[in-house]
Amino acid sequence: MKVLQLCGKDFFGAGRAAYRLHKGLLNAGVDSVMWVGAKRTKDDTVIDIQKSNYKKKLTKVYVNLEKLIIKGSAGGATEMFSLGYPAHGIRKKIEHEKPDLIHIHWINRGFFNLRDLQKLNIPIVISLHDMWWYTGGCHYDEECGAYVRGCESCPVLKKDAQQGLSYRQLRAKKGILQTTKHLTFIGLSAWMKDCVSESLIGKEHQVVGLPNGIDTNKFKPLHKDECREKLGLPKNKKLIMFAAVDVLSESRKGYRYISEALKKLNNDKYELVVIGEKSQETTIGGLKTYFLGEINDDQLMIEYMSSVDVAVVPSLQENLSNLIMESLSCGTPVVAFKIGGNGDMIQHQKNGYLAEDKNVTDLAKGIEYCTIDEYQEALSNSARQNVLDHFNIRDIAPKYIDLYQSIIKNISGNNA
Repeated sequence: MKVLQLCGKDFFGAGRAAYRLHKGLLNAGVDSVMWVGAKRTKDDTVIDIQKSNYKKKLTKVYVNLEKLIIKGSAGGATEMFSLGYPAHGIRKKIEHEKPDLIHIHWINRGFFNLRDLQKLNIPIVISLHDMWWYTGGCHYDEECGAYVRGCESCPVLKKDAQQGLSYRQLRAKKGILQTTKHLTFIGLSAWMKDCVSESLIGKEHQVVGLPNGIDTNKFKPLHKDECREKLGLPKNKKLIMFAAVDVLSESRKGYRYISEALKKLNNDKYELVVIGEKSQETTIGGLKTYFLGEINDDQLMIEYMSSVDVAVVPSLQENLSNLIMESLSCGTPVVAFKIGGNGDMIQHQKNGYLAEDKNVTDLAKGIEYCTIDEYQEALSNSARQNVLDHFNIRDIAPKYIDLYQSIIKNISGNNA
């Protein structure tokens, strides 16, 4: 069985998850090939199909053109909003590859033209890393819920009319996916599965629930004091980690809430480690803060996750966070709001803390709870065990294989 994995990148959120699945499938004996438009791994099984300078420049043209269309139609967007075009057309290249099944992950920002789907007579599986596939273009809907009845007046767009850009885009997307043969959606969290199942688009297609997986042999606890000494972090403080791309600029990531929660903590006892951002600031919420910028090295991330006492993920909408899974696998408890897919991984007061949604006081209480000395060993052990039991890629990959085989067998049987 030959499976083609499509993802715009092999790094950051969806790219990291897609790459882990790709490697898990290879280790399980599947002929998996991963195509990306931006590559950072040195893995020969990951192919940058847009690596030429011309195609890289064309990608930038597509991205800028998309922004102009959104600005002209709806005044621009306050958060990420994607059209699915203009983008590279790779249908002929896919057909030449002749995969038995295509597994699509995150394909925006010029990587893949959505309209190509209609012309592919190959079974397609789509992992929902965010909400884009069943909305009018937003990647997270800011809890408006309009995708259930048909998007309009999108809160992510600055000037979206009642039957404006999001309305038109949802109907165009619905038409494309209706005529796409053999399509299956994968909800990576129970929350995402429920959302797509209720959506105007998703209720017309098969929807299954399967999580991402992680290599637990790689992401495992290291000695805390040794990591702190190596990284130059203090041994006499309780360290909090806050990490996400664009943590200080994307409102969904919850910077406003963690900064307020930190003000409620003893600044003599706690310090903060921020990954994903650089800043000239030295404090957040009154706590001494280490801004480490973007980290692309897994081993270094493991060392930082092992060095801290707790990770905080204050997102207002979250699917199945890589950071939560990685932290728990490294034995670090996680504090997050009780929203989205967080409850799939965090067991309240067992391996972390689920704070009430947007409740700053409860978020601070969770941080304090997870850093109480007498609780930390049990929290750490439970964090690690939960990932071993439910998210080990060696157990997850065979479930994807079973899904692929059932889809292919079902199509073959219908065509017989």
